[in-house]
Amino acid sequence: MSFNQDEIDELLAKYSSYQPNSGEKKSSDEKKSSNEKKSSDDIKAEDKKFEEKVSEAEASKNAEPVKEKSSKEKIIERQAQKEKLSLSGKSSGDKKNDKSKDDVDRVLSRAEIIKQQKKDPDIKKKAAAKLKKKKRANAILNALLVFFILVFLGSGAYLGIYFYKIHKAQSGFDDLKSLIRDSSKDKVDDGESTVDPDMVVPKYVNIDGVSVQEKFADLYTRNHEFVGWLTVDGTNIDYPVMHTPDDEEKYLRRDFDGNSSSSGTLFVAAASDPIAPSDNVIIYGHNMKAGTMFHSLLNFEKKEYYEEHKLIEFDTIEEDAQYEVIAAFRTKIDESDPSLYKYYEFHNASSEEEFNEYVSKVKSMTPYEIEATAKYGDKLITLSTCAYHAEEGRYVIVAKKL
Repeated sequence: MSFNQDEIDELLAKYSSYQPNSGEKKSSDEKKSSNEKKSSDDIKAEDKKFEEKVSEAEASKNAEPVKEKSSKEKIIERQAQKEKLSLSGKSSGDKKNDKSKDDVDRVLSRAEIIKQQKKDPDIKKKAAAKLKKKKRANAILNALLVFFILVFLGSGAYLGIYFYKIHKAQSGFDDLKSLIRDSSKDKVDDGESTVDPDMVVPKYVNIDGVSVQEKFADLYTRNHEFVGWLTVDGTNIDYPVMHTPDDEEKYLRRDFDGNSSSSGTLFVAAASDPIAPSDNVIIYGHNMKAGTMFHSLLNFEKKEYYEEHKLIEFDTIEEDAQYEVIAAFRTKIDESDPSLYKYYEFHNASSEEEFNEYVSKVKSMTPYEIEATAKYGDKLITLSTCAYHAEEGRYVIVAKKL
């Protein structure tokens, strides 16, 4: 039960002046007008009821009165709550609400920008300068984007062309290999002969006054500068070898038929003689990143690889021959450095001492021990290719004829 302020004050006033069972005598007129007397129990009940009302009134007075809020107060309270939520959201999400000046510019409508420009001419100048700066930045970004796209496309095109040329060169070498005739038919099969029946006796044909092994007749007929075929079992090295004493590097960038080729063709040093042969026949070839030509030579840096690829076959138009590796090393070409051993200058030994010096030098440059060696009178081949451990770097394999 609730009371308003007036009712509370009235009850308290009555309570302060009323004293139950006070013995106060009623006036004679009141006694006479009363038709019936109240018993003492009725008076006590009324006193108790009155006291309860007074207690409720005091409790209501002490309690804070509930005052209904007006519509205006409710609106103000909701607005305050919104502002509180807005501030809370800003503190917890600065990245979302703290916009940069550029973001604010984008939010402003075109009409507002124009309106501001009319009021302040400086804003128009600043906006124009900013727009110009933005256009310049966009132009630079677009130029860089176009540049990188062109670089990407150019690189892709270059790699595509590069590998196409490599594939084309390899296909050409495969076609050439198919021109080598089968020499197994030339085995000695005479029962009375003391020669090993499994030994192949080479047959020769005369082509333009040159005696050529019959198995190479088609290749030599196609190009008289062909001198032999080099093979290292278990590798990609399986190529024809050319020799042009008057123009040593003629086949550096040419295929077997003399056409332009990035792979080139293996060729013998001008001062070497692959037919006689000279004491040392130097053969050059490219180290192609695609793994072709003489790229596999660099695998000889590991002794394990050497152990599995000790033998090299070099069959010339004159004879077939097998060689065993005795040295494998890195070096470089620098004519101004006297400490570098010029392996590429050794072709024929003028003495036993010179021959032994060459063998000793190349073996000392090998990073691991190779038991096989060569003695004066042995014939050698030296395979040389580019290596990228140094400027003008080279990787070299030396082998002796068995």
